Amino acid sequence: MFGSYYKFSYLALKKSNYPPHLVSIVLPCYNPVDGWCQTLVNCITELNERLSFCKVQYIIANDGSTRLDKVKVGMLTSISNVIFLDNPVNEGKGSAIRKGTMRADGDIIIYTDIDFPFGTDPIVEIVNIFSENPDCWFVYGNRSSDYFKKLPLKRQLVSKGLHVLNRVLLSGHITDTQAGIKGLRREVLPEVQQTKTNTFVFEIELIRKLIRKKIDIKSVNVSANASIIFSDFSLKVLIREAVSLGRIFMTGRAWNDLL
Repeated sequence: MFGSYYKFSYLALKKSNYPPHLVSIVLPCYNPVDGWCQTLVNCITELNERLSFCKVQYIIANDGSTRLDKVKVGMLTSISNVIFLDNPVNEGKGSAIRKGTMRADGDIIIYTDIDFPFGTDPIVEIVNIFSENPDCWFVYGNRSSDYFKKLPLKRQLVSKGLHVLNRVLLSGHITDTQAGIKGLRREVLPEVQQTKTNTFVFEIELIRKLIRKKIDIKSVNVSANASIIFSDFSLKVLIREAVSLGRIFMTGRAWNDLL
């Protein structure tokens, strides 16, 4: 859909080999719900089978969780290619993803929530998109209408508001930036590390940067697992996200003034 609009301008970069030798999956973690460990083990087993043509690395980026069972963490890290990064201070999802991707060794890097809210299908699809489209450098999840209907009313309103803001900040080309799954080639990693936003809306800053670089972007449609329980946003979280959005918007305006 966006291939004709986004063209990656870094001509000096060398494209990755196909299929990828190593896929890194980054999993930001903050006080996950009960049963998270078994869910993760099940998804690791499933992905290792479905992506058997390459190695898969799993990076748990803990972001100041206060109720992680050390026994379970030890069990997870005993599994081959599972890495646990422990940040004792809760800094925000953006920070956890930056730290996790910094540790990633993969040709392809994918991040999703630790409870795998969309299952493993979109992860496999993202890997296939990169394998079949050498000009694609970034893939984002595009949530279905059914997904939004399942959200608490406050989150539905926030999501609709973000869609409107995305049309302003991202020139109307991408409206859904907040699905908890994205994929990128390793060559795009510097753009991730240069983001400054620590909160959930850091992805708006990231995608805005990628659009400016004229990177080829594609999407995958995602739907939430039936077992997912959606939490609501507190007023404190909403204020924090609004402040972060304001900073992204003002930074964008300053950048445009320089053109």
